[in-house]
Formats: sequence, C-alpha cells, structure tokens
Amino acid sequence: MPKIISIELLAAAFALILTLACSTSAASDTHQAELVVFAASSLTDAFRDVAAEFEAENPDVRVVVNYDGSQRLRTQLEHGAKADLFASADWQQMDVLLGAGLVNNQAVNFTANHLVVVVYPAFKQNPTLADLAAPGTKVLIAQATVPVGVYSRTLLANLQADSAFSPDYADQVLANVVSEETSVRSVAQKVALGEADAGIVYQTDAMSPNISQDVRVLTIPEPLNVIAAYPIAILQDSTQHDLAQRFIEYLLSDNGQQVLQKYGFGKNEPPAPLPGNAPSVSVGSR
Repeated sequence: MPKIISIELLAAAFALILTLACSTSAASDTHQAELVVFAASSLTDAFRDVAAEFEAENPDVRVVVNYDGSQRLRTQLEHGAKADLFASADWQQMDVLLGAGLVNNQAVNFTANHLVVVVYPAFKQNPTLADLAAPGTKVLIAQATVPVGVYSRTLLANLQADSAFSPDYADQVLANVVSEETSVRSVAQKVALGEADAGIVYQTDAMSPNISQDVRVLTIPEPLNVIAAYPIAILQDSTQHDLAQRFIEYLLSDNGQQVLQKYGFGKNEPPAPLPGNAPSVSVGSR
C-alpha cells in the first residue's frame, strides 16, 4: 500500500529546501567583496554603468555607490562615514579631505565636465543666454558651497566680462535666482518639472534620460565656459585598498573613459594638480 505523505510533512520539507537555498545564497554573498564609493551626484548615470561593467569584470565584487553633492559627501566623511573611494566634482572638496588626512595623496583626475544652461520649453520660443538676466526670469543655480555652484558663479563672471553681455549681467542673473539647490541634479530636475525657467547645470545632467526630453539646452561659448575637473582618491580607512586601486585603474582605462564619454563627460583632463595647490576652476577649452 502506498504511503500517504501529509501536507504538514510536505510543508516542512519545502521549508527546509528554502532554508538551505537561502543559506547557500548567503554563504555565496559572503564571498563577495564590497567596494563602497562616495560619488558626486553628477556621476549618477555614468557610474551605474561603470559599476556594472566593473562587477562584470570582477564577479567577486559588489560596488555600492552613494550619490550626493560633493560637499555633502565630504562632510559625511569628515564625520566618520565609511567608504573606500571618494569621487568629487571639484578639487576643493578633495583638498579638504587631503588636508585632514582622510584620503591618500594619490588623488587623480579621472574625467572632466562643462556647463550648459537648461531651459523649460514653455519659457520662451527662442531663448538665449541674455534671457537669464531679463526681469522676471526664474533662475536656479546650486549653492555656493556646491562645486557646480562655484563653477556657475565663475561662468556668470566670465560672461559679464565679455562685450556680448551687459556690464552687470552676473548681478542681474543672480537677482533672478529663486532658489539655490544642494546638488546639480536638483537644479536640472526642477527646471525639467517647470519649477523654474532656466538653470545652470553640467552637460552630463542635461543629457540624462530623465532630464533631456523635458528641457532645451543652451550651449555656452567655449572660451567663456568652465572646465570642471573630477578627482578620485582612496580613503585612508578603506579596507579594500587593492580593490579600490583596481576601480581607479578601470576608470582611467579606455573602457572606463568610453563609458564616461557616452554620458557626456570629457577626456581625463586637465592634468591633476599637486595636492594643496589644486585649483577648483579652470577656464577655457582643452
């Protein structure tokens, strides 16, 4: 006579199988090294691909990226946040951590960016850079403590010094600023949502799939634009120094540079300045 297996026995067996599967999965996960990267918010789209490709080349590695404004990430690290790498949108934030002994002295540039103006499509039929200074225009920029905020103010000064713009152009644009944001992504997103008429952002943010279809882009004359240099360094408290160095080497490789350029970043220039003498702004084309 065939034996009848009770529902309770089947349930117990199924539960045991699930437990063993979860245990095997957990054991497998423990063999993965975790690399924690603090990265400027403007790197969000590009670093998703960079992390995926690095993991594909290193199956035993899991890359965890925390995105935010560079100045906020720097503050978190100063207050004890743990990470292996810091990728900043300027040298000013990196210099602070270098001075505090929180990153090693091998910080290097790995890419570059430049500025554009994004405009909400309903603002005006044929907008120009001059319209940013027109009375009533609602402008967004990043805070002065944010790398892109520093770059934006430098850009406005460059434009004001050019004969094509009014002698008080920068002052007029700043008078039209309705909000100063904590990250460049916030500037781009708010313009895309129509919360302002225009904003100064990186080219890479204007190219983001979540932004590009909802804004128009005004390019800036190359001699007046600002080149943003992006440095990266290993944190002194990192427990994954070798793995972190491999990640930097991947960023500097042809494959890594191609991923970055796909998202609008420039080549790995200008040259990395010496720690302690690092300019946060470079004007002109390279």
